[in-house]
Amino acid sequence: MGQRGSVLTLFKTLSNQTRLDILMLLRDSCLTASEVAEKLKINPSTAYRYLNQMVKAGILKVVKTPEGDRYDFSSVQVFRMLEAAVELLHENEKEKKISSIISVEESPGSKKFLDMRGQICPVPEITTRKELEKLQPGETLIVMCDYPLSGERITSFSLREGYEVATEQIGPVTKIYIKKPQSL
Repeated sequence: MGQRGSVLTLFKTLSNQTRLDILMLLRDSCLTASEVAEKLKINPSTAYRYLNQMVKAGILKVVKTPEGDRYDFSSVQVFRMLEAAVELLHENEKEKKISSIISVEESPGSKKFLDMRGQICPVPEITTRKELEKLQPGETLIVMCDYPLSGERITSFSLREGYEVATEQIGPVTKIYIKKPQSL
């Protein structure tokens, strides 16, 4: 099966609403089949079957953890494709603002630092969310992570929640500046 067949398989796999719902859940964190089933209120065997279909299609990968198998996007490109599809559907809604690194660094207000290098999904995402809850208006949280999907997820959910975000790539490390605006 050539490239056309692979693209066809990809879009056939993504044409199922439950599989799309699973991918939307995975935007924020990698999950186990049980967690997916619980959040979507579906049978665990159905969740497991759909997750494995997406693994076979190359959309997801299995991450072995002490708590069990977690499912995550197979690559940053798959995550970005999903983000682009969501953005396409909502492009006429309010525009997201990505501030420049310089304006975030030079802005007044205290800065907090979170080093998540060496951590894999879902640790950086969960820890960042907890720190963002503590952030005061005008404060900036600087997150360093070296797991590419965590960098993408943190940037994505921070923008969706209305924070000003800038990113800087330093080799394999993503440095994310997240500023809580005065109005949030």
